[in-house]
Amino acid sequence: MLFFASDIGSNVADALSSMNLWIAVCKSVFIILLGFILTKFKTMPDGTGKILTKFVMMVSLPCLAFGSFMTSITKEKFDSALFSFVYGFIVYIIFIFLAKGLFFWVKDKTKRTVLEVLFVFGSTTFFGQPLIKAVFPNAFNDSSMFNVAYRVFLYSYAYYVICGKTTNAEENVDDKKRGLSLPIVKDTLKKIFVNPIIIATFLGFILWSLQLVGDSTDSSNWWVVTVNGADNKAATGAFWNLSVSAPWLYQTINTLGSLSSPLVWFAIGCTLGKVSFKEAASDKMVWIYSSAKIVLAPLINFCLLLLINLIPGIKVTFDTVAATTLMWAVPPATVAVTYCINSNKESAFASSCSLISTFVAVVFIPVYMILLTLIQNTGIFA
Repeated sequence: MLFFASDIGSNVADALSSMNLWIAVCKSVFIILLGFILTKFKTMPDGTGKILTKFVMMVSLPCLAFGSFMTSITKEKFDSALFSFVYGFIVYIIFIFLAKGLFFWVKDKTKRTVLEVLFVFGSTTFFGQPLIKAVFPNAFNDSSMFNVAYRVFLYSYAYYVICGKTTNAEENVDDKKRGLSLPIVKDTLKKIFVNPIIIATFLGFILWSLQLVGDSTDSSNWWVVTVNGADNKAATGAFWNLSVSAPWLYQTINTLGSLSSPLVWFAIGCTLGKVSFKEAASDKMVWIYSSAKIVLAPLINFCLLLLINLIPGIKVTFDTVAATTLMWAVPPATVAVTYCINSNKESAFASSCSLISTFVAVVFIPVYMILLTLIQNTGIFA
């Protein structure tokens, strides 16, 4: 779609004057800063960040993932979520090979492998999704579907590359046996599919998709119900759409899900307040990685979607763009860093990368929020 200069100027002005945008930016920055300050002054007990993280991963995010699908569906929204699911697998394969070319110049083989894994796998679930829900809530379903591929590759490819390889020939034999053993395969599959977030995502998506089977607004269908909501207004929809059939349960799930954003931001602040920034910042390689992860990765993702959108017959929605761009602009996955620590492979370097890239992300994410809002106003994507 083409715009005159006056149209572009008007769209930019409208985007930058959006109160919701600045509220979202300020909430995230100030809550992270609050956690940082309280931790630095030792006001919060040790382990606060870990406890909050566990609650978010086990309760809030599953509720958020499931509750986001308890809405009415349109063919356009379904197609967008399905595209994000397929695109996730494609783009992760692309990024795995891209990372190998991006860090080919690093002489140390172990450090090069760590850089590749940390570049590809970001903290999409813990850091990215709550942010998306707070800023672009309509894009959350796309982020959930996109994240399936992330978990598949994180618990298979990333695990094997970091934990399944050693430099000692004798240990390689043991690792090979271990890597092919049935218990390891079962454990990997369990981590991928038997976790609350993935279960909630698939269950919610299936129930959401079933609304396309027939007309969920036609009360003559046996599976369509009409119930008075909290505002005493009658709502009609499929009985498995809890926002219609059981608003009391839906609101409970919604409340637990809404806790994820502030708790995550506070936990990030607590984490940043516990480590030495000076020591981590002394390594130039850490800054190179952080720039690539927070700046280059989302830019590459955006360019890929822009090119795909030019293909006749394919319409990339803004929800897909917002969800995937923000999910690339996050620090490395905690699981990936844990792999490095447990395998004793550049553990200090991996931890430094996590710290510095988190600081860089906190600075750049408000910028991405503004840029994405501008892009949304231009109407480039559906």
